[in-house]
Amino acid sequence: MSGLRGSISKSRILFLKITIIVAWAVFIGRLICLQFIDREKFIQAANDQQNLVIDIQSKRGIIYDRNYRVLAQDIDSYSYYVVPEEINDRKKAERLLREITGKSGWEKKFEKYPKFLWVARKTSPELKGYFDSSGIESLNYVIEPKRIYPSGNLAFSLLGRVDIDNNGLSGLELQYNDILSGKSGKDILRRDGLGYSYLFNEKPLVEPHPGLDMVTTIDLDLQQIVEQELVTALAENNAAFAIGLFIEVGTGEILACAVLDSLGKHSSRNRTITDQYEPGSTFKIITAAIALSSGLFEPENKLCVENGRFRIGGRIIRDDHEYDTLTVEDIIVFSSNIGVSKIACRLGDQRLYKAIKEAGFTVPQGVDFPGEAKGFIQHPGWRKHYLASISFGHGISATPLQIVSLYGAIASGGDLYRPYFGKQIIYEDGHKERLNHVHKVRSVFDSKVAATLADFLRQVVTRGTATKASSDIVSIAGKTGTALKLRDDLKGYDHRKAQASFVGFFPADFPRVVGIVFFDEPKNSRYGGITAAPVFKRIAERYCTLPRQMARWAMEMESCKRKTSPNDKVEYITDRVNSTNDWRGEMVKLINISARYYENQGDKNLIPDFRGLTLRQALTLAADKGLRCKFSGSGIVTEQFPSAGKIYKPGTVLELRCKSG
Repeated sequence: MSGLRGSISKSRILFLKITIIVAWAVFIGRLICLQFIDREKFIQAANDQQNLVIDIQSKRGIIYDRNYRVLAQDIDSYSYYVVPEEINDRKKAERLLREITGKSGWEKKFEKYPKFLWVARKTSPELKGYFDSSGIESLNYVIEPKRIYPSGNLAFSLLGRVDIDNNGLSGLELQYNDILSGKSGKDILRRDGLGYSYLFNEKPLVEPHPGLDMVTTIDLDLQQIVEQELVTALAENNAAFAIGLFIEVGTGEILACAVLDSLGKHSSRNRTITDQYEPGSTFKIITAAIALSSGLFEPENKLCVENGRFRIGGRIIRDDHEYDTLTVEDIIVFSSNIGVSKIACRLGDQRLYKAIKEAGFTVPQGVDFPGEAKGFIQHPGWRKHYLASISFGHGISATPLQIVSLYGAIASGGDLYRPYFGKQIIYEDGHKERLNHVHKVRSVFDSKVAATLADFLRQVVTRGTATKASSDIVSIAGKTGTALKLRDDLKGYDHRKAQASFVGFFPADFPRVVGIVFFDEPKNSRYGGITAAPVFKRIAERYCTLPRQMARWAMEMESCKRKTSPNDKVEYITDRVNSTNDWRGEMVKLINISARYYENQGDKNLIPDFRGLTLRQALTLAADKGLRCKFSGSGIVTEQFPSAGKIYKPGTVLELRCKSG
């Protein structure tokens, strides 16, 4: 019996030993697993619990105009956040955040984002002061880049805007987002043993890499002039919206592009590129071009224009003025619908359709801007009345950009150029690279035909429908346009609603700029010659009297006088300059006018008088003079330091004080 008990006791001891050995083995195995096998997993879990990785935005590249004046750039701003799970008195924090930001719903946000919550991104200096003195628990900030536009909303529909994370949303900001945006970095928000959070690293975990700078083709001077004149004209004509688009002749570089609504505010949609309209009488020039190119018509050929009323294909076509006969030239000069209709009927739909396609219509121009429209025209097989309508710009849709490009081809001697905005990329080391090159798409007119058309357009201004575009300062050539709008039920045209435009180029004898001024539903007058032509004239006069432009054009004209190249396009321009006997006198006239305009600006080494200028005008003038600016307030400049007339060196800091007018 005692032997049996001893055997059981030994068995229990053995079992206990085995149990202890197994337990130690499991413990040691688990320890090995924790220390070696799963080490990285648990380290990561600990880090996830204690740390939070946040993205650091990179600075976007600067956008410049063609003369390296800043259109868009980033500045440092303060973005505030809280860690809700570290807030003891949430009701107090919610109340303070509601008072500072004017937003509610913080309780739900605290629950949804317990570890990290943005409360204000890229704050204003005023808001920063409120946050810094608030005493909100766990409140902290990081410095983030904020996109600003030194000229305010100037060129808004062109430049576009970015979102809160500095990604391009529209315009050139979207088109060139990959170039401008750079690469974001990363930083770690660490929590210490006491439960406080802070950015632990003095340097980010991953450094952000800034985007590249970009030079555009835009001329800030012309852009400002165009917008100012459109605002004035919108008020005068009570139009629904206005468009202004100007391109450099012979390169396709877009100098100015503006879209303003009825109140003179900037449209978020760039209608010059994304919208298409019936061009109206500005399209007659292409019918004339085809007529001259075909050999079937000469400028002096006369056509009967039926005293202003003509039946074709069961429809009636009317002219605004009653003429018995007109030459081909005068059909364009006096904008006869009947005259171009008769020309088109003789040319036929196939010939007209082919030439319209070759002139760049119904296909995208290839401009570097999102959302370009391509226009529309029906395939041939047109009824006579539709053929007639096409000849004077109805029944076809085109963008303002396509119309301007067509007139640019006339001004350049027959060559069609691809329009573009992006000119150069500037790398971090300072070297520059072309973003777009001048690209001739094709020759659409013979140079002699182009010269004849240019003469037609000159006559339109001197004795035709656009005499209000005639200037004593700069010679202008162009064509008026009036296009009736379709009725709401799409059954015919509404004679109460029209779109008025003027397309032209200047100086007429040495074309350097081609452009369009366009108004939708002007109430003052539906005719482009009355509504749009005088606005085009004022824009051309103001731009031509800028000293920078006169100096450049004078050198180009002198250079052109010396050219002896056999190239027919060079000869075309050279011949036109040589045929203008008084071109030097015209340039002297421009210089004298400009001198009077700028006589109060002082010597180039004297500080100008900025008082009375808008802040935008003051910043533009300061940039031209090489002055750096600090300013306070907004609106009109009332005080400046240093005062006007003092000698300065480039880089001098100018302080401007402004008040809302």
